[in-house]
Amino acid sequence: MSAPLLSVRDLCVDYVTENGPVRAVDTVDLDLSPGEILGIAGESGCGKSTLAQALLRTLPPPAVIARGRVTFEGRDVLAMSEPELRGMRWRRMSMVFQSAMDALNPVTTIGEQLADTILAHEPVSGTEARRRAGALLERVGIPAERLGSYAHQLSGGMRQRVGIALALALEPALVILDEPTTALDVIVEREILAHIRTLQRTLGFAVIYITHDLARMLQFSDRVAIFYAARLVEVGPAATIATAPRHPYTRGLLRAFPRVHAEAGAAESIPGTPPSLRTPPPGCRFHPRCPIAVEACRRERPALLEVGPGHLAACPVAR
Repeated sequence: MSAPLLSVRDLCVDYVTENGPVRAVDTVDLDLSPGEILGIAGESGCGKSTLAQALLRTLPPPAVIARGRVTFEGRDVLAMSEPELRGMRWRRMSMVFQSAMDALNPVTTIGEQLADTILAHEPVSGTEARRRAGALLERVGIPAERLGSYAHQLSGGMRQRVGIALALALEPALVILDEPTTALDVIVEREILAHIRTLQRTLGFAVIYITHDLARMLQFSDRVAIFYAARLVEVGPAATIATAPRHPYTRGLLRAFPRVHAEAGAAESIPGTPPSLRTPPPGCRFHPRCPIAVEACRRERPALLEVGPGHLAACPVAR
């Protein structure tokens, strides 16, 4: 097997508050292969976006990386200097943010933003940068004539496509999609994800797709990782997770999604609410909501162990 494009080991991220640190990413181990699409799902506040920002080292204060190792293309990201990080971001690892309207500059045209991204990293002329900007727009399905448009003059779907074009401007090896279709209708969402899939197959970049929509993630991803309360609880091939999930939380997520051809009332919600990360429960953090929890779940943190080929789960009861 080839070496991982991205390797994360023992990663912990804290938010420093007046009352002490709150751990938002707790001891995460994760690998990503070249050209792979890895989906990351979980309820709001479980640490998905914090993990993505930690990978790029763009965490805003008061977030800090408490410990761990992030290796990307054989280099230690956490040991990089600021000039090294600027050279890595967007050139080798890029990100599509949740809200394109917030990510795009409202007072410059999208053509200027695309060209500026290229000029900041490559020694090309302004004319060449603008030509490439037009080609990027056409690659994501927007006519090059819209280079002179501002963000507010585009629809939500077009703005999201511009965000994708920005992420692909320098043909990186890894693109992180952080809820890339938030607030879009389901038809536009499907079109954008299908377009990303086509681009990924053509250009060969790897993808980390962050979402709370497990059903959509299983359709889009090669492999998936499930987060709960800052911890990774299950990792495996998308097809395996869809048909044979092993962690009770993953099973609960799948049952909670309504299916078009299911009987009325077939969807089931997970009882209770996620715990506060300021005062999480001991042991397995899902045990207060888990229907199969035993006494050991309340005392000991379960290890993420192999339960099948390429399939890991942090639940001793479900194995």
